[in-house]
Order: sequence, then C-alpha cells, then structure tokens
Amino acid sequence: MRWCLLALLLLGQAPEKSPGMNPVDDTLMGGPDSPVKIELFSDFQCPSCRAFYLDTVTRLLSEYAGGKKVCFIFRDFPLEMHPIARVAARFAVAAKSLGRDQWLRVIDYLYFSQAEWSFDGKVEQVLSRILSAQDMGKLREAVKNPAIEKAINDTIALGNSKNVNSTPTFFVTMGGKEERVAQNMSFAVLKAFIDPYLK
Repeated sequence: MRWCLLALLLLGQAPEKSPGMNPVDDTLMGGPDSPVKIELFSDFQCPSCRAFYLDTVTRLLSEYAGGKKVCFIFRDFPLEMHPIARVAARFAVAAKSLGRDQWLRVIDYLYFSQAEWSFDGKVEQVLSRILSAQDMGKLREAVKNPAIEKAINDTIALGNSKNVNSTPTFFVTMGGKEERVAQNMSFAVLKAFIDPYLK
C-alpha cells in the first residue's frame, strides 16, 4: 500500500520522537537547521489540498527523506466551509500519540480516501482499515483529549496570524527569506524552486 510505503520511507528521517509524541509537534521531516523550510497549512476535506498532498507533498517527502536538507511542517487548518474537516483533523492530531508511523499513515489515508469520508462523515471507520484494533482503541480515547481541540485552535490562530485564508497555503523559507504560496503547485515547479538552495 502506497501510504504504508511512504510512512516507512520517512521513519527515522525526522527528529527523534517518543511514541507519545507531543500533539503540537507538526514536523514531518527535517529540523530547524535545514536550509529549506516548508510550512503547509492544509484542510483534509479540501480537494485542492488532496491533489497537492498526493501529487506534490508525497513526492517531496520521498525524494528528500534521505537527509536534513528540507524541513517539512504540516499544519492542520480545517476551513469552516468543510463540515467534516475538523473531525478529520482531530483524528490526525490524535494519531500523533500513537507514534510517527501511525500519524503518517493517517494523514496519507485521509487524503487518499477523502471522497468517501467527506460523503458519509465516517472518518473513524475509514481509518480502521489502516490501523490495528489496538491502535484504533487508543485513537478513540486520544481523540477525546481536550488538548487535541486546543492544538487545532492554536494552529488555526497561527494560520490566521500569517493571513492564511485558503488552502493549501504554504510558506517556503530559504536563504532567510519567506515566500508565501496560496495555491496548488506541481512537484516539478517546487523542486526547481528549492533545489538551488540545497547545493
């Protein structure tokens, strides 16, 4: 399964975390000393976010997973216009408490199966396909934690402070300068944009 392969590729490529990962840690890859930092604000129910994640982000994470050149930060930014996006975000943030592997699989599969759970709202049922029964039990408990809701609210406040009003919106910091991009971008264009800073 593609989402499992991506998760395995990325394991160990980000800063070391314990299985009880802090829910506010949104770093998928790299670290603060990476020459390129990409901070993505994304909505799980947004079709453009799905396309950007599946077509661009997965390739970015796969290609640059072998080093500390790119720091990639994923921010849950559910828009009010998408009624189930916040539910999906709760499960994604809660999945961090299970460990990095599970968190990555949850993010990947939420986008992969977006059309299904967006239609019927059965986010938990969809995620039960990719997580063990034990992990699903833990996830059901973790999603009830008030810290999950606070983490999402804090991320929304952060996005608002950076004038994020649509998704996907991402910020690329290179050479001390931050560029804001409020649209989908192909992997080829993004790669050409960041590669000169990685040599």
